[in-house]
Amino acid sequence: MSQDRLEALQQALENLQVQGFLVPRCDEYQNEYVPAADERLAWLTGFDGSAGLAAVAGNRTALFVDGRYTLQAQQQIGSQPIEQQNLAPADIANWLCETLNDGDTLGYDPRLHTEPGLAPLKKRLDECGIHLRALDENPIDSIWRDRPATPSGAARPHPLTFTGEESASKRQRIAKLVADKKQDALWLANPEVCAWLFNIRGSDIPHLPVALCMGFLYRDGSATLYLAESATSDALRQHLGNSVELVSDKLALFTAAERQHVQKVWADPQLSNCWTLRELRHRDIQILHERDPITGAKARKNTVELDGSRAAHIRDGAALCEFLAELPDAVTGDNFGELEAVQLLRSKREQREGFTDDSFDSISGYRGNGAIVHYRVTPASSLPMHAEGIYLIDSGGQYPDGTTDVTRTVALGEFPAQAKEHFTRVLKGHIAIATLRFPAGTCGEQIDAFARKSLWDAGLDYAHGTGHGVGSFLSVHEGPQRVGKASTGVALEAGMILSNEPGFYLTGEYGIRIENLVFVKENASYPGFLEFEDLTLAPIDRQLVEPALLSATELQWLNDYHEKVRDTLMPLVDEKTKAWLESATQPIR
Repeated sequence: MSQDRLEALQQALENLQVQGFLVPRCDEYQNEYVPAADERLAWLTGFDGSAGLAAVAGNRTALFVDGRYTLQAQQQIGSQPIEQQNLAPADIANWLCETLNDGDTLGYDPRLHTEPGLAPLKKRLDECGIHLRALDENPIDSIWRDRPATPSGAARPHPLTFTGEESASKRQRIAKLVADKKQDALWLANPEVCAWLFNIRGSDIPHLPVALCMGFLYRDGSATLYLAESATSDALRQHLGNSVELVSDKLALFTAAERQHVQKVWADPQLSNCWTLRELRHRDIQILHERDPITGAKARKNTVELDGSRAAHIRDGAALCEFLAELPDAVTGDNFGELEAVQLLRSKREQREGFTDDSFDSISGYRGNGAIVHYRVTPASSLPMHAEGIYLIDSGGQYPDGTTDVTRTVALGEFPAQAKEHFTRVLKGHIAIATLRFPAGTCGEQIDAFARKSLWDAGLDYAHGTGHGVGSFLSVHEGPQRVGKASTGVALEAGMILSNEPGFYLTGEYGIRIENLVFVKENASYPGFLEFEDLTLAPIDRQLVEPALLSATELQWLNDYHEKVRDTLMPLVDEKTKAWLESATQPIR
């Protein structure tokens, strides 16, 4: 099937007189999760991970993925004539320079790329005499015969009881920053910034409760917002008020900006696609290339949002515990595997107040599948589970008051002896982050090594970040804050929610990850210092802990955490789970 699609795309490129084409895994809003209509990379290659890029050049095709998806890409490519390469700008550029000839043209869809994303590629291609050309239409769309329609579901107001601040207040607050920068408008590049600014949510994207929209915020606090006509309603218009103009055509956004006499626009180059910047320049509008101020504002949760997140995590923790309590019996029966485990956990969450969706596709990995960092179970890949070995479940829920993300690794019976040391070293890294006190101004990359030290001591490591930001009934992966090896230059600030998720993966054997969500708060004893507070509530499997590897302080943290989990969740779970929870949270002496 993919061979036919590749050949059709190669013919389409020949008709366009371009010798190559880039197929990124994103949509025009640069979303991580995309509607089915924008799953072009999966349609072409079969790879459905959340990060990747394909390059088609002549009769060769390559799929570029990072360390999280190496094993998954191998499995999903299979025997197709697709080369697998490392997802790094230099590697992409080198492959293209080796494959294309001097004078050739590489096409791209300007709606699916940003200028900073293309810049290193363009520099290298220029050196090789290869031209980059923006195409008016995406050639895949013309050959994808059964392509789904772009969603346009209803946008709905998100109540003040969950947001803690009226939209008008947010618009005035951000507009002042726009005026201070001597700009006429701020470009609202994607649904997430619009959702936060206008206090609206939707259901256009799987796991991300937003409506597809973009717009302009003007320096006086008024705005123009693009939404499909079918997404609007009288209730929404009343919620937005007279200061927000709704348009149902993207080009009408720029016409509205001209009516507002906009001459200078603040546009985040990391969020704004090339098509948008081109439209602005065609109208002689000057562009200020700086990080969108909304990105940082929505990362700093207010008191209402933090209280909501606490409440959501309590309900979510109760659901997860009921799942974990049933798991030992479930794996002794017939026809229970990774896929059935996902379905069981989903059913537990659905019983909890406010649950609307999973916050991402659950990673349900038994034995070797657990070593695939971003493994996504399918009916074809689902392994039957038994009362032995190690199982990893990474999952989360979307609730109106908060977004959750939690990973637990559990022993289902006998397991390899070395796993105990690996698990405990991961736990030591998790505790190191959970208990860290750090001065204000510290960036995530400056604390990443604390999570890895115990693994590094044994010559081990993991190929993913230690922590990502999390939204408030928004994306489970939210910037700008993160904890990882790569430099961000973003200081951690009070109110930010992040994950704490060190791990270790033994290919073909098992995966280990321990993930809690935490939020940053001021340290009460040391002015100018910050610390983390746990949001996630779920036992950490005591069977996999080697107490001799833990210090007295680390052991005390684990026992105190389990006491908090037990006391908080015990009133909220069924009788079977109460007994399991009592056992799972006993102190280790």
